[in-house]
Amino acid sequence: MATMTVLILHDDEDATIEVHPAQRLVRLTWKQPCAGNAYRCMLLRLLEVVKETGARLWLSDGRMSGQIMQDDQLWTMAEYTPKVLQAGLVRIAIVDKEDLSDRNTIERMVDATPGEAPYDIAFFQDPAIAQLWLMDPQRNATNVYRSAGGRTGS
Repeated sequence: MATMTVLILHDDEDATIEVHPAQRLVRLTWKQPCAGNAYRCMLLRLLEVVKETGARLWLSDGRMSGQIMQDDQLWTMAEYTPKVLQAGLVRIAIVDKEDLSDRNTIERMVDATPGEAPYDIAFFQDPAIAQLWLMDPQRNATNVYRSAGGRTGS
């Protein structure tokens, strides 16, 4: 039986970043609400990991992340998203809180992504289902945002 290698490249009180090298998947799991410099540094660290490992799939588990502050939303759209566009990702799965309290904020940030984005994005409530979608390009998903390349999860 083959073993699955998981590398934990960052782990602190705010979040864990793990890489599944064989699947070219990076997973960011927020552990608590995070804002300002801590939020930005974590996302920049994730981007470094994507570049260092050649990850093409990103699972963002934000069930414990809390509300994304307005300044962080603006930074994400203006400064972070253009860097993500260059990183080589092909699919991003976002796991929401069950109450969806932050869903509109996240959807606004996704909607601000340029149409020529080379990746597809889908929302999930279960990280296991999100990972299945990431690893199977034929898998259907609800609420998939289409990239200009026309690839979707549906």
